[in-house]
Amino acid sequence: MATRDPKTEALRVRIYRAMTPEQRIAIAARLFEDGVAIVRASILDAEPDIDDETLRQRVRERVLPRGLAREVREAMVRRGGE
Repeated sequence: MATRDPKTEALRVRIYRAMTPEQRIAIAARLFEDGVAIVRASILDAEPDIDDETLRQRVRERVLPRGLAREVREAMVRRGGE
């Protein structure tokens, strides 16, 4: 892990503390969405012919905690979605 410059770190902390909770949540949501996009792209890179439903399932398996991904898959099967 990179060492952070103390002055830059102090500035970053001040900026985040000045933000509203909504602004911080929006940043976290964008970071999550970017992460999902990276995971999706890496799966497509490895398997360019993957079908959409399998792609969505693989993304869920890589992004969600193992137990939650399984619960989502089982719920979708019960609903007839997979």
